[in-house]
Amino acid sequence: MMKKGYYIHFQGRESIGVSKKIDMQMEEFGRYFEMQEIEIKAQARSLVWRIFGLFPTASIAWDYQAVLAQLEDPDFLYVRRTVADRDYLRFWKKVKERFPNCKIIIELFTYPYDRDDFGKWNAWPFYIKELLYRPKLKRYVDRFTTYTEDREIFGIPTIHSSNGINVDGVSQVAGKFTDRQINLIGVAFMQRHHGYERIIKGLHAYYEKGTPEYQVTLRLVGDGPEKPFYQELTGRYHLEDYVHFYPTLSGKELDELYDDSDIALVSFGMYKLGFYGKLCALKSRECLAKGMPLVTGCEIDVLPQDYPYAKVFPNDASTVDIGEITALYERITGSVGSKKELSDRIREFAREHVSMEAVMRPVIDYIEPPEWRTG
Repeated sequence: MMKKGYYIHFQGRESIGVSKKIDMQMEEFGRYFEMQEIEIKAQARSLVWRIFGLFPTASIAWDYQAVLAQLEDPDFLYVRRTVADRDYLRFWKKVKERFPNCKIIIELFTYPYDRDDFGKWNAWPFYIKELLYRPKLKRYVDRFTTYTEDREIFGIPTIHSSNGINVDGVSQVAGKFTDRQINLIGVAFMQRHHGYERIIKGLHAYYEKGTPEYQVTLRLVGDGPEKPFYQELTGRYHLEDYVHFYPTLSGKELDELYDDSDIALVSFGMYKLGFYGKLCALKSRECLAKGMPLVTGCEIDVLPQDYPYAKVFPNDASTVDIGEITALYERITGSVGSKKELSDRIREFAREHVSMEAVMRPVIDYIEPPEWRTG
């Protein structure tokens, strides 16, 4: 008999990226268990009650009762983390009282998360709640899923996982290598942590040296608050022939642009967020699934140091040396017979390391060890 599980999130469908991840995780869970998704919704409150809710012992108005009413003999709950407060803690207590054998697994999609979640001045009331109540979660929560190497967080044992992707759902790059031309592509909602100014400054230094051996172009696809800065910098350095901007694209238009590109860019400004660990951003998974070499300014968690199809620059404000990118391109093109062979190799790596099946396996095995499964 299949185990029954519930995937619980706090209005996660309001984010396109989170919604996609929920779909992929639900699909993977559904291969082994009887699954149901539950969205916890915020309840409407008057202004007075919202102000009162900022007090340390008050709670965010999530409709926990509606969730409790839907639970029917669960074997496990898989939950996307939200701010810990009094009602959050009480909810897990009630779940354990009603279903003592139910495994509660909370996914920490970022950790440490204090700076990201509570870094702004107006977030301090929620940070106080978090500090007050999260140490008590160990009474009820069985495991945290984390993308870090921490064995224990807040006194709770961890399951080591990573950001995953449906590799078969990502179109593989096509096209051919272009003689003496390298097209870089960065696709993002342009924010500070993308740090693409390091590439633009690198191109400025590269072309200032004279006629280069390779013509290197940069394609930045997407909008966002940093885009005007990148455009201004491009104009200041007179790089309009080499740096091209595109609006947010998707589907066939975006695939065709990827097909005509050679190397994908990830993030070059994580230092601005005080992040110096290994990055597990979904963008790195998408590029690997497409079968594209990567250049990044921050280590990627799944890439070994000697991975031949990636180049990692220091996680700081230094200008990116474009010559090192052309050297990477020469090594790559000299080691494979075609762009198709290259993309096949990278895509197979993605299937083994960042497919949803691969990254969810530790969670699945914790819920039900392989030797117990009947499905």
